[in-house]
Amino acid sequence: MEIGISIAANGNRWTGLEPSEYDQGQRDGVHEVLAVSTAGALIRRDVFENLGGFDPNLDLFRDDVDFGWRLYSAGYAAIAVSNAVAFHAEASANERRTVDVAEAFLHRPLLLDRRNAAYVLLSNSSWWRLPLLTVQLLAGAIFRSIGFLFAKLPGYASDEILAVGALFIHPGELFEARKIRRKQRLVPAGIALKFIPSRWSQIRLSLSRSAEWIRAQIFPDEISEIRDISILDENLDEEDLLTPASNRNWLSIIKRPLVALPTFLMVLTLIWSRNRYGSVFGGALPEQPSGVSDIWNTYFSGWHSIGMGTSAAAPTWLAIIAVLATPFFGSLKLFFTILFLFAPLLIAGSGYLLMRRLSDNRWLTVGASLLYAISPVSISAINAGRLSTVVLLILFPLFINSSQGIFDLDQFSWRRIFGLSLLASVLVAFSPLLLVVGLIFTGFGIYRDYGASERGVNTELFNQRLYRRITLLVTPFFICAPWSFELLIQPKRFFIESGFLLPGGGPNLALMGNPGGPGSLPIFIISPLTLVLGISLFSTTKARFVAELGFISLLGAILLSTVNLTGNGTSVATPIYPGTLLVLTTIAAISASVIMLDKLRERLITTNINYRHISAGILLIVTALYTITSISWVVSSGANSPVLTGKGLVLPAFLAIESDAKTMVIRPRTTGEEVSLNYYIARGGDATLAQPDMAPADREQISTAVQEIADGSGLTASTTFAVHGIKYLFLKSPIDENIARVIDGLGGFSRASSTSAGIVWETSIDTGEILFTNLSGKTSVLPLGTLGITVNEPGELTVTENFSRGWRAMQYGSRLERKRNVDGLPVFTVTKPGLVTMMYDGTSRRALVSFQFIVLVTVMVLALPAGRRRREIEDAELA
Repeated sequence: MEIGISIAANGNRWTGLEPSEYDQGQRDGVHEVLAVSTAGALIRRDVFENLGGFDPNLDLFRDDVDFGWRLYSAGYAAIAVSNAVAFHAEASANERRTVDVAEAFLHRPLLLDRRNAAYVLLSNSSWWRLPLLTVQLLAGAIFRSIGFLFAKLPGYASDEILAVGALFIHPGELFEARKIRRKQRLVPAGIALKFIPSRWSQIRLSLSRSAEWIRAQIFPDEISEIRDISILDENLDEEDLLTPASNRNWLSIIKRPLVALPTFLMVLTLIWSRNRYGSVFGGALPEQPSGVSDIWNTYFSGWHSIGMGTSAAAPTWLAIIAVLATPFFGSLKLFFTILFLFAPLLIAGSGYLLMRRLSDNRWLTVGASLLYAISPVSISAINAGRLSTVVLLILFPLFINSSQGIFDLDQFSWRRIFGLSLLASVLVAFSPLLLVVGLIFTGFGIYRDYGASERGVNTELFNQRLYRRITLLVTPFFICAPWSFELLIQPKRFFIESGFLLPGGGPNLALMGNPGGPGSLPIFIISPLTLVLGISLFSTTKARFVAELGFISLLGAILLSTVNLTGNGTSVATPIYPGTLLVLTTIAAISASVIMLDKLRERLITTNINYRHISAGILLIVTALYTITSISWVVSSGANSPVLTGKGLVLPAFLAIESDAKTMVIRPRTTGEEVSLNYYIARGGDATLAQPDMAPADREQISTAVQEIADGSGLTASTTFAVHGIKYLFLKSPIDENIARVIDGLGGFSRASSTSAGIVWETSIDTGEILFTNLSGKTSVLPLGTLGITVNEPGELTVTENFSRGWRAMQYGSRLERKRNVDGLPVFTVTKPGLVTMMYDGTSRRALVSFQFIVLVTVMVLALPAGRRRREIEDAELA
């Protein structure tokens, strides 16, 4: 249905009607419109002849809008009369009929339609609007062509580009058309702008459609009135019939499970997060840069000035965070504030989407999702800023939902396989341990498929499942390249989550489903997860299989929590945080409980008291006690978590002024009677997002120098620091006076300042980014200018960064000889004075990122549904 037509600024056809809008007389009457379809248009002959009829350059499509626009410019008007009804099949536009007009290049309807739309806009608009319209048409064509490519419709994609290109190749037609319209114009062309839909109108229609969809999901269609009498009685008086029905009130809405849960969780979160209103960091979460542009620079860069410098690949999750933060005005601080503020709601929401598949009892599924949101691993991850675990808590239930029936993979279409691979790639990017879990699961699945295929007799069934399983495993690995390639070189990184390396609580807490560590529930608050898994093992329902999977992941978490690892810029062996495996355990335990408790009441009523009654009672009591105690803890002591707003920075502001200067930050650590120093090298500020993940391994020379400072024998420590470009030594508060006296007495360090933040020493030996040693052995610091480094005599240039094959030095168009010195730093030999250009060649990084992009786009295209050509759409749908 349409009642008048117009054209949008991007060339789209505009009717102003909602999709499938039902005619209830709301648009009856006579309306002034820009144009009506020529299939049902009545035009005065004199007006038609005065305007020269339809434009000969518009043999088909958009001639009606063009004529209407010229009509208004000549002082006439067009009306749409609802009583005049015409049926138009639009056979050419819907590809039911061949387009055989002279202007139809390649006889493609879409190409002709888009070309004519651009022609109408550019030939009728005011001259001052032409630049903006041109940009809009080009941008719209590019974006629509990309959309068609993702929809696997390359023909339509080429139509979009060729339509605009064909018009711009022959600008003479536009000049001639504008000249004719100028002669016929009586009033300015802008008179028709009132019929052109504004950008706000188009956005409002899109928002309206989105709001209707969300409303349909939350409030499905149901009877909105509750009546006490359902069957009319013959004896009812007229007054009874006129009594108003009892309508639904606010209290009945709040009693809905899907309203009660978010309301309760929002109140709980606001109290729990009262110290996190604003920019948050702390715990495992580093400080965030100002915007996503900094994140993209880090992601594409081949060299990172972290510690002594590293060429390690930026983690894939960094790009995901940049994409997610873009709608938040590109502010990473705002994104993380909202993420950790609404994390309980998001976790509960994803848990509910999974639990509702297991039971029709909405209060049971809502209660299970609440328990999931306040589970020990959820509380620990949110309080300690463990980004990987938080994302896994939100997304893994969605992955389980999407992979229903995964044991029968031959029933999965390839599009669904690639869609699952995309979601799995996001999970693997944040938690690489899932690759190991996926490898184990794939091996088990292949063994199971071998048995299901009659021990290999049914090779077709076995191969179908095998190819799909391998695709699910391998695709995330390649999408996460080149970061995933480095995991194979350093396998221990499979077990380390993003951010700073914080310890877990050990196997005893893991046994109770609590990962432990800073921000975790205390040991006296015992979760019911292990009890649920134990009871579920005796169930005769599917809960038993789910519990078996949960026990396997729980056992893995217990074993993993006994292992100590170093990494993410930390040289101290730290107990592994088993967050990933405990997320799987938590989901398995809660899912098993929902399966067991579903319709349990009906079954218990019909039986005598037995072990089922007792176990159900114990389970409910323990769950209720845990819920009360955990909520009480998070709103009291739990609010003082490691992740806070306004937390003080480690490095004082005056040290951050020199952005390129290296500062050795040390802090005493006492283990028994032994005193050691924890340290890291800061580069003009605190570590920011993803920097701990890319931090290089400790250098033996620097570690030895720090240890010698601790035991008082570090007479050459300042020389070691100077050789590596470390300019300052910062002893962070609380200050160990013994260490401070040792440093003062060593020599080679001069105290620069002493504040409440700590004490700063400066190395007595001059040092910087570039050190030059002449042929006589004298070393000096050369400034790195905009164009390069000016060298006045032959010698050697030493870059105080870790050695990498990407370092290049150019002089007079030739590369200088590069070598690695005994300290592991790149050294270049300069044979004659002049300007030397220093650079890092990131070609390999760009090549690997390009490979990643190609794989990602290919998988996305394969995962998206294929669009249908208009000739493939049923007539009923088009109507």
